[in-house]
Amino acid sequence: MSKGTAAPWFGNGLRFSCVAGCLRCCTGAPGDVLISPEELRRIAAHLGLPAEEFEAGCVRHYSSGKISLTERSNGDCVLLNNQGCSVYAVRPRQCRDYPFWPEIVRSPRTWQREARRCPGINAGELHAASRIMELLQGPEGR
Repeated sequence: MSKGTAAPWFGNGLRFSCVAGCLRCCTGAPGDVLISPEELRRIAAHLGLPAEEFEAGCVRHYSSGKISLTERSNGDCVLLNNQGCSVYAVRPRQCRDYPFWPEIVRSPRTWQREARRCPGINAGELHAASRIMELLQGPEGR
C-alpha cells in the first residue's frame, strides 16, 4: 500500500479454506469464468483434447476479445463432473483466486454475504492482507 492509503478492512487477513466437494462456487447461477489463451491450452491438454476441440465445445468469445468457459443450462460449470472439477489441478486463475475477488472483499458485508453461500469462508487458513491485495490486482485485463 502506498503512503496515505487507508488499510483495507481486512488488514488482519481473512480466513478461507476450500471445503472439498462443496462446489457451490461452481454451480447455480450462470457467470463468466474468464480464461486466458494459455489456460485454454493447458485445460485442453489436461483433458487430452486438441485446443480447438475444447474451445469449440466449452468456450465462448466476447467482442471485447475476452474468452470464458461456458456453463450448462442449469448454470453449472461445463467442467464439473460427478467427482467435482475435472480440471482442478489446472483450473483457471479466477477459480484459484476465489473468494478473493473484488466484488466479494469489497466490504465486510459482501464478504459475509458470500460466507452464507460458501462454508470455507471464515474457516481454515488465514490469508494475509498483502496476499489478498496481490490477488485483487488479478491478471491484466480481468
